[in-house]
Amino acid sequence: MDEDVAAFLRRHPPFDSLDDAGVATVAGAAREELHPAGTLILRHPDAPSEHAFVVRRGAVELRSDGRLLDVVGEGELFGYAAILAESPLGFVARASEDTVVYRIPEEAIRPVLERPAALRYLARSLSPRLLAGPDAGPPQHAVGRPLAELIRAPPLVCDAGTPVREAAARMVAAGATCVLVELGDELGIVTDHDIRTRVVAEGAGPGTPLADVMSAPARTVTADRTGSEALLDMLDHGIRHLPVLDARRRLLGVLDDVDLLAAEHRAPFRVRALIARSPDADAVARAASELRPTVIALHDAGIAPLAVSRMLASLHDTVTRRLIELALAELGPVPAPFTWLAMGSFGRREPFPGSDVDCAIAWDGPDDPEVRAPLHALAERVLTGLAAAGLRPDAQGATAATRLFARPVAAWEAAARGWLREPDRDRGLMLLSVVAESTPVWGATGAAERLAAAFAEAPGREETLRRLAIAALAERPPTGFWRDLVLEGGVRKRALDVKRTGLLPIEALARWSALAAGVGAASTLARLDASAAAGTLGEGDAALLRDAFEFFCALRMEHQVEQLRGGDAPGDQIEPGRLTPLTRSSLKHAFRGVARVQRGVAGELGLSPR
Repeated sequence: MDEDVAAFLRRHPPFDSLDDAGVATVAGAAREELHPAGTLILRHPDAPSEHAFVVRRGAVELRSDGRLLDVVGEGELFGYAAILAESPLGFVARASEDTVVYRIPEEAIRPVLERPAALRYLARSLSPRLLAGPDAGPPQHAVGRPLAELIRAPPLVCDAGTPVREAAARMVAAGATCVLVELGDELGIVTDHDIRTRVVAEGAGPGTPLADVMSAPARTVTADRTGSEALLDMLDHGIRHLPVLDARRRLLGVLDDVDLLAAEHRAPFRVRALIARSPDADAVARAASELRPTVIALHDAGIAPLAVSRMLASLHDTVTRRLIELALAELGPVPAPFTWLAMGSFGRREPFPGSDVDCAIAWDGPDDPEVRAPLHALAERVLTGLAAAGLRPDAQGATAATRLFARPVAAWEAAARGWLREPDRDRGLMLLSVVAESTPVWGATGAAERLAAAFAEAPGREETLRRLAIAALAERPPTGFWRDLVLEGGVRKRALDVKRTGLLPIEALARWSALAAGVGAASTLARLDASAAAGTLGEGDAALLRDAFEFFCALRMEHQVEQLRGGDAPGDQIEPGRLTPLTRSSLKHAFRGVARVQRGVAGELGLSPR
């Protein structure tokens, strides 16, 4: 019996990260219970909990004052939050059908959930309930499901020679908004929007073959990707339909934004289109005024915080590109090809509503005043437009309008190699940290690739890597909480800075370890994965930092969304009294885990963590 329970638990979080002995311990303590449909499993919401429950078969409704909070299905855990927070349950649990659960006592479940490896599970299962306050209601979970589960109908496929009239009739009959065109190893696609704009508006006849109006090759996605990942693909590439393929590249169906999000949450696509069509900078600002309510809607739809960040970065790129187009149309072309680079959090594709915009310009050719002057005028125009659109340029001057962040590509390469050799020269360590996270938004000079090569290939960079490691150890996480104060460096503080004390230490460790592995611009999670693969971080340390990073991101996003909802400017200072008891407990374990990794890195490099 215990072996069967252990095999079941091993397939589900948070037990999937336990070793065999840990799973066996939990399985040995678990007791199976059968609850017929309609019976109460937990009936006293004001009482503490001494057990957690895992659903083996069936479903359980969690209700508070008659309101449905959640429906828990096979493999899911409930009742554990009250154990960790040492607080009352806050709900009753009722079997919504004949249900089998495993009852796990506190002494068996607490060690599982207090491990750093459980942080990801806690962040995903508790958000958006990391802060005390009104519950926005249960999130919509379609965005977290595999795409194979979201396909509603078989795809509509036609030959390239099919007349538009026939294809349109088949679309109406099938209730489809697009038709796919078979092209051998590739697919073309024609949407209802294409028919309106490329056929009707341009006066093409109904006998026009699909080959003349299709987009090819169509961008596709594999069925194992999630709804959130598909939304990001759509938003990044300005499309609203994605053909879904199985592992053998066979066509399963087509998803559109309606399949992924309810109508009220499809704002990113509408905002993107409004920005791209804006006739002037004022219109861009008016369209971008919907960015903040869009972030709120995405958060309320249950989209993961880092996916919301990616969407915010994508919309930032759309705003920037449109402002560059408008500036070039008004000021005239510049005399050299250039690239506009997003840096910092936007370069990592990890911005939050309160993030500043760091950016730079790189151009092909010499550092000529005849090139620099028009590019400077363009940069000032774009930055003014970004500020009007609610995307605040960096207050410290890390922008394309300052000389330090506007250089020819060759000068950027030379400077990067110089910073690697002499990190104290010309603020080299700071500039290295910023520029190592650059992502091209406009233009194609190859600047980002050449900078990445400069970081990866430069000889004599050991001292710079050592200095980056020291910087990564400089920010020490808090040690915990005392009443409604944060214990930080022996000082009691009234607010928790979730960015400085939570995210920055992890970002700095990921930057150092990834550059040591020869990886430049990348997201924090991608850097941690690359570091583990290269051995510059241990796999266990990288996994711990990854989970802690996602947890801090969830807390920061929820905090800033609540500020936006209240009409306040988003920031990073959180009063400990606003944290739920479980969040405080989880934060304490996350801080300890990050500090442990810092101590390990310090010992390995012969450094002293500050």
